[in-house]
Amino acid sequence: MAVEVVRLDDNGRVYLPASIRRRLRSREFYIEEKDGRIILIPVREKLMKYRGIFRGENLTGEEIDEITEKETEKLLRGEL
Repeated sequence: MAVEVVRLDDNGRVYLPASIRRRLRSREFYIEEKDGRIILIPVREKLMKYRGIFRGENLTGEEIDEITEKETEKLLRGEL
């Protein structure tokens, strides 16, 4: 696990060090606050095609994948 110190700029932005950006290979992140900590979770390409579909829902990426997979299976079986 890499630990780096970063600062907020005057506009509240945080710049991720290049070494971390290269390892994560993502330009878009989910952000969570949990127990006083900030957690950044890379958005995977697989999820990007579903962006906005579940707007307003408080679902994790894994939950979205599971729901989408089940609905796709129903569609392919002709149940929808």
